Formats: sequence, C-alpha cells, structure tokens
Amino acid sequence: MRRRRAAITAREQWTTGKSSYLARILNSQGVMAMATPRVQRIIDLLELRPGRRYLDIGCGTGAYADLIAQKAALEGPPITMDLVGAPGPCDLTGWPEKLPFADASFDCITSFYFLRRFDDDVCRAYASELGRILAPGGSALVLEVAPVQSRLLNRLHERLLRFGCGEVDLRGWGRLAALYTEAGFDGIDLVNVGPFLLPPIPRVGVLLRRA
Repeated sequence: MRRRRAAITAREQWTTGKSSYLARILNSQGVMAMATPRVQRIIDLLELRPGRRYLDIGCGTGAYADLIAQKAALEGPPITMDLVGAPGPCDLTGWPEKLPFADASFDCITSFYFLRRFDDDVCRAYASELGRILAPGGSALVLEVAPVQSRLLNRLHERLLRFGCGEVDLRGWGRLAALYTEAGFDGIDLVNVGPFLLPPIPRVGVLLRRA
C-alpha cells in the first residue's frame, strides 16, 4: 500500500507539478520516437492494422500511441490509460492489478517504461490482467529499462529513472519472462531493442501472444 501511494503521488507530481513541462517534452512524439523502436517495427510486431482494437497503458501524453495508430491507419485513436491523468489526453486512470476493461477487449496492447515503479506482486497481477483483456490472436508489447551487472551503474540508472516513479525496480528478461509465463500466454518472445542513446542504459522488450 505504501509503495502504491508513493507511485501514484510521484506520477501526479511529475505530470502536474514543477516538472510537468519536462514530462510533456519527454512524452512527446519526437522524444518517444527516439527512445523506442521504430514505429513501423512496433506495428509489425503487433500486427496492428485497421479493424484491430488498440490500447496503450502508461500512455504519458498519449502522443506516441496516437502516432502508432496514425501510422497503422487505424480508423480512430487508441484507448489510453495511466495511473493518473497524464500531461495530455488520457481516457482512463487505474491501477495495473485491476484493469477497467472487459475480457478479450483488445487485439493489440503497448506498455512502454511502465513496470519499473511496481513490485513483483503488482507486476504479476498486471501480467494476468493483460492476458485477460487480450483477445485471441492478439499481441502485447512491453518495453522496460533493464539492469546491468554493475550494482553501481544500476543505482545510478535507478536515480536517473526515478522521476515520476517513486521507487524503481529494474528487471531483466529472465524475471519478466517468469512473470508472464505464470500468466499463461501462448507465446513469450524477447524483443531486442538495444540501449538508449544517452545515457546508454539497456532495455528489454517482451512480446506476448494469445493463440
């Protein structure tokens, strides 16, 4: 409960406090395009196309999800959700342990740089919720910052990434794969997205599929 309050408070301060201008910049289409894989690669991985229902969780301003939807030629904008009202349009707010959607609601889901603020219990429940709301034949792409072998560098990275997070927990492929294996997905694949450019912090991507 304490960590939950800290995560929500940190997110609110990040999006509405003195740092809100920086939150808008970092969540803009341009900066997000530099921080994540190419838009077309995301579209190809998710098999996102007209007629498919698309959700972005942890949307920030929602600008990058809008860009993905536009490039995929979807008929309408994506549904966006975050912990709190973001520094831009956000359709819903909620906690990841209980997503406010019906079963099999979406064909494609993205969740970028969202997990590090939560403990393993929340991440495990979130994985189950993703599996619940993902429709048969659907795909979800989860990206997060990964740890390195150096404890000193990990502490430095945690400090750099704590804005809007409260506490930070960096997870690699092994821990993430274990969480999602327990959730019963039919396909769990590692997506190598490389490090950030500056500073060169590694990232990990997980592509989840329903048969």
